[in-house]
Amino acid sequence: MTNGRLGNCIALVTGGSRGVGKGVAIGLAEAGATVIVTARTRNSGGSEWPGSLDETIAAINEVGGRGIGVLCDHSDDASVHEVFDLVRRDYGRLDVLVNNVFAAPNVMPVNIPFWQVPASLWDTMHRVGLRSHFVASQFAVPLMLPQQRGLIVNTSSGGGVRYTFNVPFGVQKSGVDRMARDMAHELKPFGIAAISIWPGYIKSEKLAAQPDRVPPALAKLIAERGETPVFAGRAVAALAADPGVMAKSGQILLASELAAEYGFTDVDGKVPPPPSRDPAPLSVFKPNVAT
Repeated sequence: MTNGRLGNCIALVTGGSRGVGKGVAIGLAEAGATVIVTARTRNSGGSEWPGSLDETIAAINEVGGRGIGVLCDHSDDASVHEVFDLVRRDYGRLDVLVNNVFAAPNVMPVNIPFWQVPASLWDTMHRVGLRSHFVASQFAVPLMLPQQRGLIVNTSSGGGVRYTFNVPFGVQKSGVDRMARDMAHELKPFGIAAISIWPGYIKSEKLAAQPDRVPPALAKLIAERGETPVFAGRAVAALAADPGVMAKSGQILLASELAAEYGFTDVDGKVPPPPSRDPAPLSVFKPNVAT
């Protein structure tokens, strides 16, 4: 059953067929929001790409929420424009935008120096995952301005401050964080908050289906300190329900720290430990540079 805190909220979550996006959609739905979810996958892609729009909407229904799944390719501005036209036509406003969509390669290069990774890796992660967030936010703000309130959340990670996986990945995460900070500066006079949120180590569908896709040391961290994607969703819902959220605009916020402030837990009733803000490279990610 929903708790109704966001009963009048219209939210849009990009990239919500799996992982953090799906968890955020569920967390917002638990709080009573109407959640529009975008993704490229209507039906499950099996073990290689588990998760789909239909599965996310089914999960929203299971918690008593209202979900609308919309196919969208966030590398195509016209496709994104159509989504926001739908929001304008059917709801007349938008209260929350969660920029989560991210295009990752089938195999993420780890410990590969930047001069040995293909330039296409940069293009893949920055077109959908950085530029796409900028474009979606451009479309979202005019739907928030008449109310003089709103919330834009960029999902990110500690990769924005410390070496993680490879150079293009870290720059993408850093850009997402900086975008939220700078948007917050421009949006402040209009009562619209922009925030970057870091979940912790995520127990995702892809990891469950492909446990060998991450380094063993990282898999161990996820097993010991991991959280479900719904935990991040409950963090976003708590922010959306906070009438004083503008005080947090422009900040990087950790889901676990928000849990301590707002009193929510993960689905198992526990609060996972927060990820580190330490900018030092994690030892498991230090690049092995060949000379």
